[in-house]
Amino acid sequence: MIVYRRSGNINPAKHMEEKKVIPPKEAEKAKEKQLEQQLSKFKEADKEVLQIKYEEYDEDEEYAIIDLELASEQDIYQKFTMLSRKRISQEIMNHLEENAKYVPLYKPLLINVTFPNQKVEADLLKTIELMVERSLIKRINDLTIQLKQVQVISTFMVIFGLAAMAIAILLSDRYLNIFMVQEIFTIFSWVFIWKSVEGFAFDQRKVSSQKYKLLQIYSADYESRL
Repeated sequence: MIVYRRSGNINPAKHMEEKKVIPPKEAEKAKEKQLEQQLSKFKEADKEVLQIKYEEYDEDEEYAIIDLELASEQDIYQKFTMLSRKRISQEIMNHLEENAKYVPLYKPLLINVTFPNQKVEADLLKTIELMVERSLIKRINDLTIQLKQVQVISTFMVIFGLAAMAIAILLSDRYLNIFMVQEIFTIFSWVFIWKSVEGFAFDQRKVSSQKYKLLQIYSADYESRL
C-alpha cells in the first residue's frame, strides 16, 4: 500500500508562478552552450586517450597470451549443429578473434586453455587446436578467393579505364570532334580507374588484413597452465 503525504498547504497557482518558464530561444541557446561544453570535454578526453599506449599483451613476453577458461568439456562443442561431426563452439571462436584483434601480426599467439583450477589434458588440448583450425580453414579459403577476385576485377578496371581514356582522346576536337560521346568516355575512364584504385588500395588491404588475422589464430600455439 502506497501512502501519499502532503507537507503543508500548497497553492497550485503560486506553484505555477514559482516555476520559471524558459522561452524556446533561451532554451535552445542553453542546449547549444551545454553541447559546446561537452565537445570541449570530448576533445580533452581524446587527447588523453591518444597519450595512452593501449596493449592487450605484454611486449616483453615472447607470445601474446589469450586465456581460455572453460567451465566444462561440454563448453568446447557447438550445441546445435546439423553436421555429423562435432564443431567447436562459436563463443570460443568469437573470444579468440576478439582478443587477437589488437595483437600485431609479428606477435605469435599462445592460447592457454584451462578448466576451473584444473589443467586440460594433452589429448583434449590437441582436439581443441584441431577444431579451431578446422573452423578457420573455410573462412581463410574464402578470403583467398575474395582477394584474387579483387585483384582480377581491379586489373580489368585499369584496362577498361585506359581503353575509355584512349577512346575519349580519339573523339576529341583534334580528331572526330564528337563532344558528347567524348565526355561520356572521359567519365567512364575516371570511374573505371578510380574503381581500380579503390580495389588495390582499400579492398585488397582490408581482405588481406582479415586473412592474416585468421592465419595468426590458425598458427597459434596451445598450452594448459594455471
